[in-house]
Amino acid sequence: MIIQCDFDGTITRNNLSTLLRENFAHGDWQKIESSYLHGQLTVEQSNKLQYALIKEPKEKLQEFVRQHIEVRPGFKEFVKYCQGNAIQFVIVSSGLDFYIETVLAQIGMSDLEIHCGQTAFREDGIDVFYTDPEGNTIDRGFKIKYLTSLKKQGKSIIYVGDGLSDLEAARQADHVFAIGYLLTLLRAESVTCGSFTDFYDLLHQVRLLS
Repeated sequence: MIIQCDFDGTITRNNLSTLLRENFAHGDWQKIESSYLHGQLTVEQSNKLQYALIKEPKEKLQEFVRQHIEVRPGFKEFVKYCQGNAIQFVIVSSGLDFYIETVLAQIGMSDLEIHCGQTAFREDGIDVFYTDPEGNTIDRGFKIKYLTSLKKQGKSIIYVGDGLSDLEAARQADHVFAIGYLLTLLRAESVTCGSFTDFYDLLHQVRLLS
């Protein structure tokens, strides 16, 4: 069994990506976000454009992140259960390396497998790029490409997520556990899925599948 898990709004209760843009973006990041939500941009294209509006140094942003960490209860226990039961736990997030790695380091979980947006900090903004499992630079389909790659192992895939960027991959998983907007989207499409409130709740449900 493999668990592919989102980060913002899933592992964390809050959305650090949104907080960073709200507090540090210089320009109309909301217009770009609206274009993404209305299907005119992919999440990868949207993040590239929005983070180009943030010009603060990496260290300042990481300190902000440390002050706003809200990990969903039971996360450590959930990961420990996976590790003790031969369940591969993989974080696949359209969020960015500099803040996801900061959170994981702060909670003592830097050794987790993670695939996310990569960044380069420049004076005129943050450069964001995504690569697929083969190392090719892409601007769409990041999460579904990793799901497809993980499926090649021939194991059952559980998808865990909370938002629009999770929808495409969630549709293709063997089992889905959703929270937030993703739950609304899946129910609207009549996709079978479970819901959860925290990782203690999720652990109970995953035990029933393993």
